[in-house]
Amino acid sequence: MRFCSSSPVRQRCVWLVLAVGMFGIGSPVLGGSNLPLDDSMSEVSISVAEQATGREFIRSARSRFRFVDDPLVLDVLRQIGARLSSTLAGDTEILTFHLIENSQLNAFAGPGGHIGVFTGLITATESEAELASVIAHELAHVTQRHLPRMIERAQQRQIPATAGMIAAILLGGQAGAATMAVTNAAAISDQLSYTRAFEREADALGLKILNAAGYDPEAMARFLQRLAQSSRFQDAEIPEYFRTHPLSSNRIAEMEGRTVNYPSVVDEASPNFLHAQARITAIYGDDAERAIEQFRHRITSDTGAASRAARYGLALAALKTGEFEVAIEQAHRLWESDPDDPFYVVGLAESYQGRGDISTALGVLAADYPVDADDPVLSSYYADALIKAGKPAKAKPVIRAGLRAAPHSIVLFRLLARAEGELGRLAESFQALAETHYLSGDLGLALEKLELAVKHTGNSAYLKASIAARQAEIQQELDDQKG
Repeated sequence: MRFCSSSPVRQRCVWLVLAVGMFGIGSPVLGGSNLPLDDSMSEVSISVAEQATGREFIRSARSRFRFVDDPLVLDVLRQIGARLSSTLAGDTEILTFHLIENSQLNAFAGPGGHIGVFTGLITATESEAELASVIAHELAHVTQRHLPRMIERAQQRQIPATAGMIAAILLGGQAGAATMAVTNAAAISDQLSYTRAFEREADALGLKILNAAGYDPEAMARFLQRLAQSSRFQDAEIPEYFRTHPLSSNRIAEMEGRTVNYPSVVDEASPNFLHAQARITAIYGDDAERAIEQFRHRITSDTGAASRAARYGLALAALKTGEFEVAIEQAHRLWESDPDDPFYVVGLAESYQGRGDISTALGVLAADYPVDADDPVLSSYYADALIKAGKPAKAKPVIRAGLRAAPHSIVLFRLLARAEGELGRLAESFQALAETHYLSGDLGLALEKLELAVKHTGNSAYLKASIAARQAEIQQELDDQKG
């Protein structure tokens, strides 16, 4: 089948609403516990057409949400994703994990293997296993090809008003309620009924993925049970979508029933997860003062990695509020305890940068860089500091080394564009900027930047040829996408 209808506008609307409709946290399930799974479908299989749709999905999603391009946090998210996807067959390399700055407790499986996690979900989970359980659920949606099957169903049923459904789900609140009120209720009911079976399937297969990756199989049921009891899900605060899709007691009971078939696993604290969680709370939370109070309390009330993560969060929250000496003191204490930990290296460097001491920040980053020169995470922060220090020429080889390890890093290409721009190399700067738009799914804007690059190539035949070749590649993808 064609993945989407021929109309570009309808095409975009259909797969957006279905992708967003895959958010599994609030969806109800059907009764019964003996769910037959097709193990032959427990693999990643994404067509070229679906990949093209995925790029358009991400472009559209980036226009609606603020994506977090924080290398440290993204690295933790992607490590969890890689651990889970390593249990699957097929082309798992195509899976892409995104972090969205949004306080809602949500995650999604979009077209083209794009898995999105909201920051609110990470801060709400109490362990890496709980976060992994949600990601495993979304991976199950991918392996079972739920999205293509939902699109086919929508086309067969000729479901109308998908744009309204998208807006209702994405906007929430009064705007979402108003939009939902004008959509076709019968169509929505039909689609939701059809997707409930998918939720059961994703719950069951997600549990298998979670267990195969070595995570605590009880994590999902524990997380759902806590959400059901949480004050965040009281009627006054629940998002509009979840008013009609509450957490089901049947769903929790089914999850608890399935876990007895798996061996128990000790849910040990993950230092990387705890530090990523603290970083999100401190930097992307909306109340830094409250975060400071909470982190100070947890430094003494918690122990081990949890206490260190709280101190790390305190340093970053203090940095956010302009308390630079407090930030440096706390970050330096952590760095002295483990000068090779990337969270502590970057945290101390950021604290010095906040105070305006860029040279000391560079010294902290440079000391660790030779050891991890092929680390795209450290390369990102080191290159950024070099550019801020007025040393773009020194930043370029650092960026290039990072790109060899992570050739699809939007952050590194953005840094390369800055470095080339600072050096007055506008063609190369626009060329790198084009790659950031390409990786964000905006092929049209990528071509526009390449057109600007051509205008600044001067007499360089090689540069003109390389830009022309890239233009041809992207144009071909764009033509294929339009079909």
